[in-house]
Amino acid sequence: MADLRVEDATLAHAQSTFRAAGSRLGPVVWAVKGLDSGVVGAAPLAEKLQDAHALLAAELGITGQALTELAARADEIGAAFGGVDQALAQRAGAAR
Repeated sequence: MADLRVEDATLAHAQSTFRAAGSRLGPVVWAVKGLDSGVVGAAPLAEKLQDAHALLAAELGITGQALTELAARADEIGAAFGGVDQALAQRAGAAR
């Protein structure tokens, strides 16, 4: 049976990646919400563009929130592994 190993550096990198991705989506969401599809001059096209950019902005907002929550879960995973690792080390020390 192989040991399960989660390197601190790998977990930290994943956390920072998730946070950075979430942060980068913020300006995109605001930019998409600020699009004025009415400037195209064609009412049917403008309506479709308005619907599309509203949907895109909502989905990007949801994705950014999900990435933030994923980073928080990665923090919890790191803490859980740290706690188990510490408990195992204490047990190993007591068994000697």
